[in-house]
Amino acid sequence: MFLALEEAPFVLQGPKPIIAPAAWESYWAIGLIALGLIVLGVVALRQFLRKGPPSLAPLAQLDVALRLAEAEPAPAAIAKATRALRVYLASTDARAAVSLSTEELVAVLAGLPVFLPARQPLLAVLHSADAAKFAGGSLEVPLLIAGIREAAKRVEDAHRTFARPVAAPLVPPKPRPAAPDVPPPLPGPPPLPRRDHA
Repeated sequence: MFLALEEAPFVLQGPKPIIAPAAWESYWAIGLIALGLIVLGVVALRQFLRKGPPSLAPLAQLDVALRLAEAEPAPAAIAKATRALRVYLASTDARAAVSLSTEELVAVLAGLPVFLPARQPLLAVLHSADAAKFAGGSLEVPLLIAGIREAAKRVEDAHRTFARPVAAPLVPPKPRPAAPDVPPPLPGPPPLPRRDHA
């Protein structure tokens, strides 16, 4: 029996099948890219939520507030329109604070050059609104809103007039070499002529 086993031919079985790599070995690059995109999305979302929606320019905020005030009854419309004007003036210059009375505001505005072109409509609007609010005078809301818009237009025009744009030079200046402390050497004597000995 032992002899029969020893005489049995030796048979090669061939190569074994290839072991497939694990999923993490095959797709590690795709996984890193996906992880990077997720991190980038989270950072972008946090930045967007932190900033919030962009705020409107002061003139646009004034225009929105005046449109809302037009739909109100006269006393509420006058109060909202003058409040919107005061917020606009305060956003234009911090010295024209909302908490100032009309007389204090007029005194502050008189010293600011941006408000000089709008002085007449501003005074008319503020005094007529005070007369309507505190003395019971009659005031047409469309006239008040038109006066506020005219004053704001003049303030914006004055801003553009008084703005000093900073223009960058088209070509940067060339750097100048530093002045040497030692003067340059004087030129030496001319070379002597050569004599040819023949």
